Amino acid sequence: MKMTPDRQRRLIGDLLRYCAEIAKVVRRGREEFFDNSDVRNRATVEHFLELLGEGCEAVGQSFRSQNSGIPWPALKRFRFDSAHPYDDAAHPVNYDEVWRFAANDLPKIARRLRRATFPKPPRSSKP
Repeated sequence: MKMTPDRQRRLIGDLLRYCAEIAKVVRRGREEFFDNSDVRNRATVEHFLELLGEGCEAVGQSFRSQNSGIPWPALKRFRFDSAHPYDDAAHPVNYDEVWRFAANDLPKIARRLRRATFPKPPRSSKP
């Protein structure tokens, strides 16, 4: 599928929604995130980090290059480790690291996504 500017904007909108869902869990606090009697908060964050990682690939290389202040590799790594915990290349999910990332890094990433610049479409060669 061709990556049109409209599609890129929709994808970035999706990424921002995922960040917002993670932020809801963060607002509930660290204690609730680590509550072993109810793992839904951790599962929610993991799920949306996986979607963020998938979305990073979908926005395309030109977008990632133009917005190099966003730590694309970190987002992709969280996705891989969470989605493939039994793969030899995956790191075990470290929930302390997930919390730190969600609470400290993700708000900055969301701000950068809101200010993202989009690559200019190539000029048509039609006369």
